[in-house]
This record gives sequence, C-alpha cells and structure tokens, in this order.
Amino acid sequence: MVNTQKWCQKTLDGCVSSTGKPYRVLLKKGTVNKLLVNFLGGGASWSVETAARPFTISSILKKQEAFYISDVSSLQLKFANVGLFKASDKQNPFRDWYMLNIPYVNGDFHIGNNDYLYQSLKNESKVLHHHGQKNVTAALAILKALFPETPEALIIMGLSAGGHGCVAHAPQIQNLYPDCKQIVVYSEGTHLYSPLWSHVAAHVWKVRPDLMEYITGEVLIADLFRYAKDYMPPSTLFLHSNSVWDKALVEMMYKMNHGKQLVNSEALAEFHTTLLETVGTLKQEIPNYYYYLTDYGKSKKDETTPHTFAGTPKLLYGEMQDGVSLANWLCRAVENKPLDIGKKFIV
Repeated sequence: MVNTQKWCQKTLDGCVSSTGKPYRVLLKKGTVNKLLVNFLGGGASWSVETAARPFTISSILKKQEAFYISDVSSLQLKFANVGLFKASDKQNPFRDWYMLNIPYVNGDFHIGNNDYLYQSLKNESKVLHHHGQKNVTAALAILKALFPETPEALIIMGLSAGGHGCVAHAPQIQNLYPDCKQIVVYSEGTHLYSPLWSHVAAHVWKVRPDLMEYITGEVLIADLFRYAKDYMPPSTLFLHSNSVWDKALVEMMYKMNHGKQLVNSEALAEFHTTLLETVGTLKQEIPNYYYYLTDYGKSKKDETTPHTFAGTPKLLYGEMQDGVSLANWLCRAVENKPLDIGKKFIV
C-alpha cells in the first residue's frame, strides 16, 4: 500500500541550486483525483551586493544582512510537511491531495535563466546560478509522470518568492492539464513595490521573453497576475493574500528602494499604501481576482504583521479576518464560492 502521508525526494538531472549543487523536489501521492503544486519561497537576489549575501548559519547567528536561500536545505525539506502540506493532520482539508513542492534556491522567484557573476565578501569570483526556470520545467516533467490524468481540481500556489513563481508558471502547469475545469492560482505574501523590477528581470535574472513583455511596472506580482490572466482559461480563480504590514516584505522593499534593510514609519507607509493600491487595481482589472487582507498578529513593538500563513497552523486555521480562516477561504474557492476578505482595508 502506498504511504500517502510520506514526502519523497527526487533529484532532477542537470538542475542545480544557486551554488551549483544538485537540485531536488518533493512529491507526495494522494488518494483523490486532485492536485496541489506549491512553490516554496526564501528571499531574493537582485544585485551584486545581494548575491554575495546568502543565508548561512553564520549570518543568522551574527544577525548579518542576508537575502536568499542558496541550496536545498533540511529546513526547506521540513517546510514541505507543515500547515497546508501536512498530510497527517486531520484538520488539513487538502491532506488527501497529490502534491508537488518545488524548493526555492536560485534567488530569482523561480523565473531566472542566467549565470550571474559577482564578487564574494572574500573578493572571490563567483557565479550565482539563476536557474529557476529550468528547474521548474524539469519539476513539471516529473509531475506529469506522477500525475498523468486530468485532475478534478488543481491548485497552483506559492509563498513569498514562490508566490511570484506560481503565478508566472501557472499557464505552463495548466497546459499539462488542458481539460481541468477547476483551477485556482493562489499567491501568498508577495507585494513588493520597486522601480527596479524590469532591470532585474531583464539583466540579472534574464527572464524568458513572453514573461518579460509583461514586466514593465513597479509591482512585479501585479504584472505576473496580468500575464497569467491573459494566458489562463477565463474560469481560472486568482487568489492573493497578504498581511497589511508584512515585516519581511517591508524590510526587503525598503532595501530595494532605499538601500537599507529596516522597518521605520516611512517603510511601513510605503508598503501599506502601495499594497492596498495594487490590490484595488487588480480587483478592477481581473474579473476572477479575490483577496485576503489582514492585520492579524500586529506587533506592538514595531507595528508589523506576519509574512506568510499557509505553513503556520495558528494562522492557517485561525479566523484572522472577518471571521473566516485562510483554510476556509481556500476551500470556498475550490468549491467555486470565492470571496474577498478584509474589504475594510480597500474601502
């Protein structure tokens, strides 16, 4: 009997992490004809400065600036079996689904096609392999072999950097299952406003041409949603969730735009204002776009809110906003009963 609660690792031939080490994905068989494809997150690299500063044990212990996960780590593998992805948790409404978890180790939101040259902090010549596109393409070939039939329901989702990657690759995944009628694309914790995006996409990550045509604005996730909308069936549901003072994104956005990784009143205001403007605009532009906005868990110390929800049971199953849990909100979408949560922030 197949163990449907066990995650299996699969190393992908010819695919590498940012440092050149082997790349692997995680798969779990299910018991129902439904499929969830998840893109993991873990920072980003958009310059020579950030390329030289991946997360390491030393950087964490010394509280040094660090910007991206560079290799498939035990932490990423562990994250594949928590919250929404924990198959042994009876309260998880998706525990019986087939699942693919795509680790994030290239600093490029899963969409890069470049070998980026930089100098390490020790003045050594290095290469950051922005191979996100290649790794995802290989992962999807494995997915089709594992799950060849048309699913009754398909969720394409991602957290943080993975929330960008899932939207960018949603058409590619949908093409594997052209007859699937119930498709949900869900992006969590993704808002980043910056005038740098078109340069980063074109010159640092070297994004594929069809996607690059859409990356023209200052909010990357908005451009990616527009791309996916144009290439996906009209019935596709697009879901977008964010806390309204997301600490991790506030810090990263301020670093991109002002050169410092910190939280202050200016950083909070810039993030909050541009997030609400973006959600409001997408709501008008995309007929099947629904949001979940919340200020749940706001810190009294620095006035920030949590980054992502799906991997944390307290946030996933708690009624963070308007008496509706994120898990329930997702279930309603799969049942074709989507709704907006946190309308008070947009009005």
